[in-house]
Amino acid sequence: MIYIKFFIFLLFSFFSFGLFSASENKKVLCELEGNYSITYEDFRRNYFNEAVEIAKNVAVTTTQSIFFLNRAKQTLNKDAWDKNKIDVTQYWSIDESSDDLLKLDYVIEPAPVWITQSTWNKEQKETGILVTHFIENGSLHPGYPEYKVDIYRLSNEINWFTGKAKIKGDIWLKRVDGKRGKDPKIEILAKGSCEKQERKF
Repeated sequence: MIYIKFFIFLLFSFFSFGLFSASENKKVLCELEGNYSITYEDFRRNYFNEAVEIAKNVAVTTTQSIFFLNRAKQTLNKDAWDKNKIDVTQYWSIDESSDDLLKLDYVIEPAPVWITQSTWNKEQKETGILVTHFIENGSLHPGYPEYKVDIYRLSNEINWFTGKAKIKGDIWLKRVDGKRGKDPKIEILAKGSCEKQERKF
């Protein structure tokens, strides 16, 4: 199944984080619920162009970039989006003394096929940890080379104080052959609560 393959890939992708002693880390489990939405309709051109231009600086998410992303999506009627329920499980391993991220595995069920191997960075904030996966604007999609990437950004975040977490993503693709009405735009958003990771059985 897709989500099983995706989970195996993520374990491999973050394997370098796995070299730590069990006595030196805290493990947190987060269970999230939300939606995966997709549309093939075109956004209003001015907001779309602004969002894509800002997204070229893929390693940075700013208030301005979020504004244009949201404005572009709001130019479509809500009925234009095909919504699907998703469940997400995040497994965080965090250094006990420094609060630094040691490892993150997460499973999305069902997993959107557009999620793929990508570059990532982590940001340690006063309120928690943010891990962002991204693909450079203009690159071919690794799993679907008939598409180029306009925007690819997928973020996992955990908050120390609320005990909650979320995953948020925007993936906008463009057909290489230029056919109109065939460019998928995907939005992923799920939120939930976290607890100490313990075996149930």
